[in-house]
Amino acid sequence: MTFGRLRTPYEIKPAGGEAGSIVRPLVNSPVPVNHAEIRVGSIAMLVGGLGAFIANLFHPVPPGQTEALLGLLVSRPHWSQLHFLIMLSVVFLVCGLAMLTRNLADPMARALGTLGRYLVILGGTVYLVEIMIDGFATKALADRWSAATDPAQKAALFHSAQTAAMVWTSLFPVFAGVFLGISFAVIGAAISFSKNFPRWLGLWGVVGGTLCFITGFGSGLHLSVPLPIWIAGVTMAATWGIPLGVMMWRASSRKDS
Repeated sequence: MTFGRLRTPYEIKPAGGEAGSIVRPLVNSPVPVNHAEIRVGSIAMLVGGLGAFIANLFHPVPPGQTEALLGLLVSRPHWSQLHFLIMLSVVFLVCGLAMLTRNLADPMARALGTLGRYLVILGGTVYLVEIMIDGFATKALADRWSAATDPAQKAALFHSAQTAAMVWTSLFPVFAGVFLGISFAVIGAAISFSKNFPRWLGLWGVVGGTLCFITGFGSGLHLSVPLPIWIAGVTMAATWGIPLGVMMWRASSRKDS
């Protein structure tokens, strides 16, 4: 049944000759998508993807020792600004992924996308807390620790900074395992099932998300995971937003998607 350019995935048939009708789904009907929402989501994805790519280039791997970590933070005057960029990137990426998963042109893809959308929102929320503690609270304590001259005050600031660092490092399994891990892998699988995006784009997210999940899983259970697995996974995850944004923009221009 068609009303102008609006298509509906249902047909209406008489109900046993009586007044009224019943609604039955058309088996081969495409899942309708919102092209305007995909277009806005593509912009959010490009902004978040570009920010994540830049942040990944400049963010070092934190050392495991507290004193070395505080020394690193003290030596980086723009540490807080870098994490503010990460925070904005995460917000735009989550919004872009949420809008993407609402517009996948396949019922199974849409169902997987719904699961991925909830996972990325929950994981992203926890990650934002980690970013604020890492980028602002620990940085402020590190600067005060470095500037302190009184031994007692310096020791107290060191323990405070150590506690803050322990809090945000304890959230790493959620960041790696849920936000970059499970959610990216599930959304990648959803994209690979969808008919309006190329399969390789979804596999990109599946592979990157799986590698990040392995790292997060190992961190949560105190298992040793080779560092190259994390570097490969987080690099794939951090660069996924750019091709996603480009393909979403192209999909928003196709009237048949």
